[in-house]
Amino acid sequence: MILANWQGGIYTLQGICPHQNNPHEGATLWDNLIDCPFHHFQYDIETGRNYFPHNVYPKDYPELQEQLKPLMTYRVDVRDSEEWVDLG
Repeated sequence: MILANWQGGIYTLQGICPHQNNPHEGATLWDNLIDCPFHHFQYDIETGRNYFPHNVYPKDYPELQEQLKPLMTYRVDVRDSEEWVDLG
């Protein structure tokens, strides 16, 4: 699981890249994007949507489009300076 703090917001996403099921351990946060350390697929931390390579893959290649599954996102509540993640 990834817990990210971006512009004062706390975001939680699945910790496995849906591209090839590699762990996101060592991932980098670039603005609002999580960059997978294996193939540099990038995901929006607010929505889980794939940003890269979605923005460069041709739309008429379904086999490439299948690689662009989003990351699961989870709701986070901050209570008394603690982060509570809703995994439900």
